[in-house]
Amino acid sequence: MTIPTDTPISATRETPPPRRGSGPFFRLFLILVVAGLVLCLAAVWLIHKTTETAAETLTEVTENFRPNEIVTTFNEWYELQTEATDGNILEVATARSSEHFSRTSNVAMFGRVLPGTTTVSEITVPATYRFHIDLDGAWNVFAEGNRLLVIAPPVRPSLPVAFDTGGVRKKTQSGWARWDGEENLAALEKEITGKLAERAGQPATLDKIREESRVAVARFVRTWLLEREAWAEGRFEEIVVVFAGEDDKIIRSEPASLRLVDELDSVGGTADPP
Repeated sequence: MTIPTDTPISATRETPPPRRGSGPFFRLFLILVVAGLVLCLAAVWLIHKTTETAAETLTEVTENFRPNEIVTTFNEWYELQTEATDGNILEVATARSSEHFSRTSNVAMFGRVLPGTTTVSEITVPATYRFHIDLDGAWNVFAEGNRLLVIAPPVRPSLPVAFDTGGVRKKTQSGWARWDGEENLAALEKEITGKLAERAGQPATLDKIREESRVAVARFVRTWLLEREAWAEGRFEEIVVVFAGEDDKIIRSEPASLRLVDELDSVGGTADPP
């Protein structure tokens, strides 16, 4: 077969497509990849540095915290508080109650009450009981790890017990053979102050208000710790309070009356003000 001489061989071949080079989009992609790697490495370094700094700070706080030295300052501190407190007392609890009293008198002969000779008087008073501890009493404070153990003076009722005279209700009833209703009621009124004081000091009454009193004493002690920057994480974090005379209590086994973690949880990370 003959090939015409006027047709070049190269003209019959297909021209290959042009080769793609590194265009602007490819370069942009490389730049973004490199920038992402740099940011990731920077974030890792920053997290590591922050953790390292926090650990160093916590270590420094712990090393500088000397609980026994802080405890020795308590007596001096509460004596100053005593000087600024009216009557040298710390009020620790308040309770309100509607108290009912009655007085009955009658005439009896041969051991039997005569008919129509009974007089009954009744008084109801809205009473406010207040309880305190004597700041001049004996205190024992000692440290156990991050727990501060406090043996406080005993809780006592504040006397006389207050009551609202405007809310007092009275009534008296006499038998047909008696005319001493008003006298019987007046005698009962004279007994009210003593009867309220007696109820305030009953063991059952004191038992009811002791838990509230523990919290009040713990907050009082916390004020002292805050002034010494000793109420914080890594320092004192719990305060345990028992009262003198609670012989059934083993203070090291008692639950905390006040805990730092509860305060932080309640206010989103900031302890309550004193």
